[in-house]
Amino acid sequence: MSNKLTKHDLGKLIFHGIDEDNNPVYTIGRRNSKYVVPAIQEFAALLQERNQLSEKVIISNTSPTVPFVMSVGGFLARGLNINFLGEPLLVAGAKQCCEKIDRLVEETKKMSHSMTAKVIVLENKKFH
Repeated sequence: MSNKLTKHDLGKLIFHGIDEDNNPVYTIGRRNSKYVVPAIQEFAALLQERNQLSEKVIISNTSPTVPFVMSVGGFLARGLNINFLGEPLLVAGAKQCCEKIDRLVEETKKMSHSMTAKVIVLENKKFH
């Protein structure tokens, strides 16, 4: 197994594919920066306002699904480059949060279908 994401990936949009409704799905590594989401939100609204973008943009925070063990593993592997300790913790954390992420994805889809706003930010605090 390899820990593919690096600190150089922070702030980059990473394409993951197309969902069953034909929507593109991206993630962005933001660590704890409180400025990334408002910047994306403002940029999407600006593009929509200028008729460059006609589709709905959903920004769904996955941070509440991340268990502590995964945060520690990420710090050890990416922050300190101690992969032999960090990667097993990342794997353990990923196993712990799979169910929460599945629920978050389903909730995000439900919310996107029920809301009419063109740019929607979901903080997902209930997934803590």
